[in-house]
Amino acid sequence: MKGKKLMLALVIATLMALPLVSAFAQEPGDPVTTVRVTGASFECGETGTSQILVSIANDPGQPRLVHGVEVHLSFNAAKLQVVDADIKAEEGLFPLDDQVIVQEVNNSAGTILFAVSRKDGASVQDATDAAIATITWEAAVDCATVTAEDCSPVSVVDALMSDADGYEITVDTTQPGTVCYDGEELGCIMGSVQLQGRFDHRGAGIQVTHAGETLVVAETSTDDEDGNFEVQDLAPGTYQVWGKLYGYLDARTAPDVVVVAGECTDLGATKLLGGEIVADNLIDIGDIAYIASRFRGADMTADVNG
Repeated sequence: MKGKKLMLALVIATLMALPLVSAFAQEPGDPVTTVRVTGASFECGETGTSQILVSIANDPGQPRLVHGVEVHLSFNAAKLQVVDADIKAEEGLFPLDDQVIVQEVNNSAGTILFAVSRKDGASVQDATDAAIATITWEAAVDCATVTAEDCSPVSVVDALMSDADGYEITVDTTQPGTVCYDGEELGCIMGSVQLQGRFDHRGAGIQVTHAGETLVVAETSTDDEDGNFEVQDLAPGTYQVWGKLYGYLDARTAPDVVVVAGECTDLGATKLLGGEIVADNLIDIGDIAYIASRFRGADMTADVNG
């Protein structure tokens, strides 16, 4: 604590050329003071901002004016990172052109130190939610893994104020903020696959790729005798969807399937044609010969429709 208080005192003393011998002796008539951090909310992959705000309410008959403020914050570095922390408000606690700032951000440790003092102008007697800093945040995680809102507190570990002589003014109340980011709203694809010649359409595989690509980004299977399926948690975009089952031709259920955030695209029913045994996705003389030679035999691979 002593080291933290000394930093602000040094800032003020450097500007005012005052001795530190009596710095931070408690004085009567302290104002009612508050330091709070505002919350922020943004989409993962973008940035959001919160502010450090100061309120000061003095007794008019015995005021003690504030000349400097120092705030120590902590945050969850596994969830949040600081992009920037600086004065951005034209109408803050002190005029922009009449202040000196000490700023230390440690994104590894999850800490922020922000100290500001007026250079040589008049100290502040009263203020309501006056900004001393704006913090710009970004998510510290892979946004592709974020499927729901995730929030993290930004705590005020320590805060102090000082008058123009370097004497401490007690900070009565500190209020933490909460910073939240949300993943991209996702959509889904649903439909059904009908297996030619069967009454139970369970077990057909469903594969989803981005349009024009071959890498499978999601897959499932038909889960009831009607052949229904649903592929969830798809980012908005355009996809291709394929139905597959051994013994049947692969079928693209629909070209250029568009997924919209917050909605489920219904592809309706798609039929898979039976008789594909050779696994070249063609029904030709090779498949016919294979099935005919094993018809009603022990080799059940020839029994396409079960």
